[in-house]
Amino acid sequence: MEHDPASPDLNQEPELLKTVLNKEGFRFTSQRQKILDLFQSAALGHHLNAEEIHQQLLDQGEKISFSTIYRALHVMVRLGLLQELELAEGRKYYELNTPFMDQHHHLVCVHCGDVEEFEDATMTQVGSSESASRGFSLLNCQFTVYGICPSCQSLLG
Repeated sequence: MEHDPASPDLNQEPELLKTVLNKEGFRFTSQRQKILDLFQSAALGHHLNAEEIHQQLLDQGEKISFSTIYRALHVMVRLGLLQELELAEGRKYYELNTPFMDQHHHLVCVHCGDVEEFEDATMTQVGSSESASRGFSLLNCQFTVYGICPSCQSLLG
């Protein structure tokens, strides 16, 4: 049931979630659609965790449990619609799996949790050459840098 990471552009096909879920034997629910809608309406490169998803849906008047959110996230990751990232200790974040974006990497502030994306072809080339030299087939290359952002540096300084 694993999907190719190069999933279709979700913004171009509003019925895509329903189609993909049904094809793979999962039920389409309005709650799953609302979770996916949050990602589609978020700024490109924005990462959401389950708590943020829960709060945003509550703010919209949606009654949804954390277990429903976690199940929906797990299904969407499994189907290749979302990508799961562990950017902070023990915290999982999710982003749209957008095939049109180049390989990107993350800067994570260990103080406030802010995440910024950046692209660097050198890091992607290193991942590719290291994979090839060890007989691996590269599927994805992500580099995560942990530090303290400028805002937190000024607060701590």
